[in-house]
Amino acid sequence: MKEHEIDRILSEDEIVPSSGFTASVMDAVRREAAAPPPIPFPWTRALPGIGAATAVLVAIVVMILLRPPGLGAMQSPSPWLDAFAKSLTTAEWRSVGLAVLVTFLSLLIPVRAVLRHG
Repeated sequence: MKEHEIDRILSEDEIVPSSGFTASVMDAVRREAAAPPPIPFPWTRALPGIGAATAVLVAIVVMILLRPPGLGAMQSPSPWLDAFAKSLTTAEWRSVGLAVLVTFLSLLIPVRAVLRHG
């Protein structure tokens, strides 16, 4: 299209919708208004599981942080937990922990917004 054609089209006084456009839009609005509301998420049923998972994670972190310094692999109640605790001292696991924390916090914001408005 040339510039003068665009100017001519835009300078027309009245833009009229195609026939039936207004009626089809109003029908869609009425259908949407008559639709039942969405089913809310059952937060009351999910919260105990989320709380239990959080308690387990906190217990694991507390066990790792408070383990006696002389605890060897043979004395550990769980060898894999001891190995996990030793690996947490490396910079790689710190960065993974930071990434998990940032992910959790970034998910917390929209979840709180949904709970507040939903």
